Amino acid sequence: MTSPTDPPSLQNLLTNQAQSAKSSLPTSKVTLGEARNRNKPATLRDRSPYRILAAECIMPSGAKSNWRQVPERDLETIRSKPASSVKSCEKRGDALVFHLNLLEAKKATGFAYEMPFPRYIVADESGSWRSTRSTLQLFHVDDKEQFHPMGPAHSNHADIAEKGDGAFSHWRHAITSGPWCKSMLRFSTPKNVPLKKVRAMVAVVFPMVPPFGWIEFNRGKHVVHQEVFRELFLQTFPTAGVARPHLIDAAEDTIANTRYVWRVGGNHEFELPLKDGELYEKRLPYQIVEWYEEFEQRGGVLYPPPGTYLYYQNKVGLARLFIERKVKIPPTWVITSAEEAEKEKDNIRFPVVIKDPYGFSSLGLLQAANPDEFVEKMQLYFSKALPDVEAIVQSKVIALKEARVTYVDGRPFHGYWRIRQSLNSASAASNLGGFQDFNFPLDGIAPYVAEFANRTGIPVGGVDFIWEEEDADVKTMPYTLEVSPTSDINPPAPVSWHKTYAEFKHTSGYRKAYLEVRRQWTEFMVLAVIDRYRRERRHLFVDIDNVVSLSMDRVRRWRGDKNAYKASEVMKDVPVPGAADALRRLREQYFIRFLTARGSYEDPFNVTQTWLELNDFEYDELIVVDRPQSKVCHLTPETILVDDFTQGHEKEEPSLNQKFMDKLSAAKLPFVRFPLGG
Repeated sequence: MTSPTDPPSLQNLLTNQAQSAKSSLPTSKVTLGEARNRNKPATLRDRSPYRILAAECIMPSGAKSNWRQVPERDLETIRSKPASSVKSCEKRGDALVFHLNLLEAKKATGFAYEMPFPRYIVADESGSWRSTRSTLQLFHVDDKEQFHPMGPAHSNHADIAEKGDGAFSHWRHAITSGPWCKSMLRFSTPKNVPLKKVRAMVAVVFPMVPPFGWIEFNRGKHVVHQEVFRELFLQTFPTAGVARPHLIDAAEDTIANTRYVWRVGGNHEFELPLKDGELYEKRLPYQIVEWYEEFEQRGGVLYPPPGTYLYYQNKVGLARLFIERKVKIPPTWVITSAEEAEKEKDNIRFPVVIKDPYGFSSLGLLQAANPDEFVEKMQLYFSKALPDVEAIVQSKVIALKEARVTYVDGRPFHGYWRIRQSLNSASAASNLGGFQDFNFPLDGIAPYVAEFANRTGIPVGGVDFIWEEEDADVKTMPYTLEVSPTSDINPPAPVSWHKTYAEFKHTSGYRKAYLEVRRQWTEFMVLAVIDRYRRERRHLFVDIDNVVSLSMDRVRRWRGDKNAYKASEVMKDVPVPGAADALRRLREQYFIRFLTARGSYEDPFNVTQTWLELNDFEYDELIVVDRPQSKVCHLTPETILVDDFTQGHEKEEPSLNQKFMDKLSAAKLPFVRFPLGG
């Protein structure tokens, strides 16, 4: 059965490559000796005759020789420290293998155990783009170091506790839980034996990440600032599975289709060339955008999109954007001169706040309560303003506190209340005496943040919201004051701190806390890019036995005996002619994710991974489950499964696994039935 949503060429492309399989079987077989003798880098170590060779995971740092270095004290904070739940990590092919410290697992309820897992690995998360977002697989390890699949994956918590038998889930608290949200493994043991009887467990993760890089804004820079962000990303890349990030500072070095992250720092950090009559403050955001767009023109994929930096310390541009996109803002006027202020005074709704459109940190704010005071303050403003600089005039929302929310990909990550000293204060900024309250309802504000990001097209930033009421209720639509694509993140002050937040910023503990919360922000940024990458193509799940491997011959040769599933026999399997080439072409349109039920095989993951490598298959993920029904948990309506749907291969006429197909049909999961053995 083929789902009506499947491309008509999919089955033909796969099938045509295998039509002559039986008549063109090669006489030579892949042997274990060939597997051992395959050329490998000297840094790799072999743990078994047929296992993909493993390299220790590393976390490089540093920069090019002409780039400024980060102070060592900052690097000590930035560099990752191993999670106590992971004893060691190694790389096997494209897979990350985490050896778990089961002493960290705690009994939850029923048959369920829980333990923390590193945050930087993509996990199932409520509110994310896909319910089966995690690629983590769990295996229990026997005394021969062989991996045996557990599952089903993505199980709900009740089933893990009540049924158990190896069911597990890799999940994280939603991003709206804040910077310190946890990533967890909830699992049960095979046959629900006590955990102490399980010798060892490993988590295998295929990162499914794009090529990543960092762009250094290295032109005209004279203040050390953003190098910290470079190091933050360099520490996050390898832990998320990015092996060799591409570091550049010139557009001509761009590698097409590489995902580049980047960030610029504060105002006055750059010395950029100006034409006659150009004003630095007005020209700066456009220069930044134009510079980064050169990388896009050469095929780089930048995140965040460079165009969002048109609103970098540019309140005139923001005001016009908000009006155009119908963002709810207080009544706002752009005034270009003191004379215009005199003409407009009767149209202004008082009281108002007067802002420098290219200012930052609430510096230079003025207030006016009536037309006469307004004219006076506008004359004062323009007497000090640079030539051709406008003024932003905005009706003041009478409220004691406002919200500052940092968000990533339209989802709130960090937030706090900024509380004014009094209702007469122009701003709640900490440098103007404001206080911070970090007990903030990120869940409640999430819908408004998502709507704001969608309306404005600014996926990353820090947005200021305010409600026209004394006790703000985040369940009502707020006014938007402004957004900054480069907003800083204020970490919470210690509970024992009773002075102003501005004073906390000058303590020794602030810098460490700031870098720690920024590291978590960096992880969310990388995960956002990975999510976007995984949504670019559909996901094609492909069975192995009798679809790309002629394994039925092996099973018949042994007449169903268990010797048919030994590693030495499986390694002799012949690939379906043309299958590797067909999947290589399909990989331009789909993520290729092998999904095979090999619970009865000897060391199924390592043997299968080695066989695929030796037969030159290119793919994005290998999932090994214990039985066919365990495949279902990996599928969604957006994916396609290619399978032969047969069983009983030791018989002359294998039977159709109709029950499995019916289950997929009932769940409305698209699939393609592949002809047995081609």
